[in-house]
Amino acid sequence: MRLIAVLAGLVACVALSSAQQPQFKAPPGYTTKVEAVHKTYNFYGLTRTLALPWERLPMADSKLTAGNSSSPAFRSPSATATNLYNDPKGTLPEFGTPSRQAFQTYKGKDGDGCVLFFEYKNVLPANAKEQLSKLFFKTSAPPDPNESTKIEQFLVNDHTLIVWTFKNPKSKVKELHQEHIFNLVSEVATAAQNQKGK
Repeated sequence: MRLIAVLAGLVACVALSSAQQPQFKAPPGYTTKVEAVHKTYNFYGLTRTLALPWERLPMADSKLTAGNSSSPAFRSPSATATNLYNDPKGTLPEFGTPSRQAFQTYKGKDGDGCVLFFEYKNVLPANAKEQLSKLFFKTSAPPDPNESTKIEQFLVNDHTLIVWTFKNPKSKVKELHQEHIFNLVSEVATAAQNQKGK
């Protein structure tokens, strides 16, 4: 039941942020139209026990929009994220040393960005979200992604940490990658719920 509740919460969060279009009443003789819609994903409330398969975390290049490409070189617009990638244990000592880490770097018309992936053998600390919030945002709780202008965002569970760092917080590439992860979370949560019901 907890998995369904979390999944429903994520769906509601995405649906609201992507479907809310401003309602303008144009003055006589004028018209209005929506120029763009941006989806925002909020993974901060995700249940910690939902295991995400490591090999499916990266997004295929075929999903990239025109004018954007991946790069084999590590480059992040966030100095904090760069420090984390270069020295994970030194940056977050209580997390320990990841058993695996990887990245996907993007460049192009949508702005530079990077997605970091870390997998840990041991269960991460109970206050992992708070530690990450203090690291990136200097507060004990992460800001609402719908309102934040921060270039970092993260997802953390018992064994996995994903960090998105994009120069443009409304990057289409970031949105596509987060949609990829959202779909993976939905699939894993549904499979776990179905297994539970057997």
